[in-house]
Amino acid sequence: MEKILVIGPASQMLGVRIRRELRIKSVNTETKTFPDGENYLRINIDDETVIKNKEVIIIQSMGPSARGNQNARFLELLMMIESVKIMGAAKTIIIVPYLAYARQDKSFRIGECTFAKNILKIINSLGIDEFFTVDIHNPKVLEELSCKAINIDSMSILAEYIKSRGAKDIVVVSPDKGAIERSKAFARHFGENVPVDYFDKKRDVKTGEITMKGQLSLKNRDVIIADDIIATGGTMAQAIKIAKENGANKVFAVATHALMLQQATYRILDAGADEIVGTDSIDNEMAKVSLAKAIANYL
Repeated sequence: MEKILVIGPASQMLGVRIRRELRIKSVNTETKTFPDGENYLRINIDDETVIKNKEVIIIQSMGPSARGNQNARFLELLMMIESVKIMGAAKTIIIVPYLAYARQDKSFRIGECTFAKNILKIINSLGIDEFFTVDIHNPKVLEELSCKAINIDSMSILAEYIKSRGAKDIVVVSPDKGAIERSKAFARHFGENVPVDYFDKKRDVKTGEITMKGQLSLKNRDVIIADDIIATGGTMAQAIKIAKENGANKVFAVATHALMLQQATYRILDAGADEIVGTDSIDNEMAKVSLAKAIANYL
């Protein structure tokens, strides 16, 4: 079956790279916002036979738009799925490298919802055939999908990039105890005996304020502080500051999804990071590692 790639507005850089890996045709979209705030999206074709009876791959990350609006990215994704369905796509494969709301997978206070599940239920209700995402915050929420669902691991390609930067005497540090298993898995890409440590982090569930402390043996070591998401960079900046106070040499701030919101870049570099490394799940200047080959291999 002939394949075609529909590249959403939030994944233009990664979308083109995947098209080149797969050597297939692609189309983009046109979008706008109406005066009343409603979103508009049109797949940029003039002949529906471009889509009809094809295997259609849609890629649309759900990082914030230029206006900081993740909800718009979600609506654009739904519109793309609906559009190709109307035009007779034989199969729909959805790639959402960064899934917004994924961190809302559990309730901490009475009255909160677990909206990560509902995001996937809504996507599932449109009758898609396959769903791919990358380093989702909690893979268990993918059980809400009735179709084939794959969570792609970016750790090996992130590790290869760090190696290329000449890091040595490495210690992988988890920003909190909850992420230590992920950090251990990441550390194995640098060797079986690479040490892993973590900071003691507490977050006020009402205000979101973070406190962190730790006494780690990092003197003259290159430190990699790895997380799945960097949003405003508050957690990462505190971890970097403590790492430097504990004698770290170079510090790499690494995340699959580097959203970099609200002065995050300044905050992290000012804390002492030597480099911020993200993937092209988000279209920004931190996208130093491409997911294209990893995603293309699955496709």
